[in-house]
Amino acid sequence: GPFADGWFRHGRLVWTSGANAGLAGAIRADRRRPDGIEVELWLRAARPVATGDGVTLTAGCDKTFATCRAKFANTANFRGFPHMPGNDRAFSYVVGQSGENDGGSFFN
Repeated sequence: GPFADGWFRHGRLVWTSGANAGLAGAIRADRRRPDGIEVELWLRAARPVATGDGVTLTAGCDKTFATCRAKFANTANFRGFPHMPGNDRAFSYVVGQSGENDGGSFFN
């Protein structure tokens, strides 16, 4: 399919045929090529890979809220804290009567 470069990064490759059938690997990077997709694994395949060996690729997730929302439309199951203020907010201080420090949400 027409997947963008990096679509499978952080994902999983499972060999479905060939000498590595049944084994799996973690995907480091992937790039579109005119004749398919080039996949780079974090670790070398256990056995030699031959032309025609079958694989199943699973799209990867970088564990960010933005990816969960845009790539998978799955924000309901995101297990992080996407709206937690960062260091810039933690190390800031009150400036006059700006109204920003009323104890309310920063994300309304």
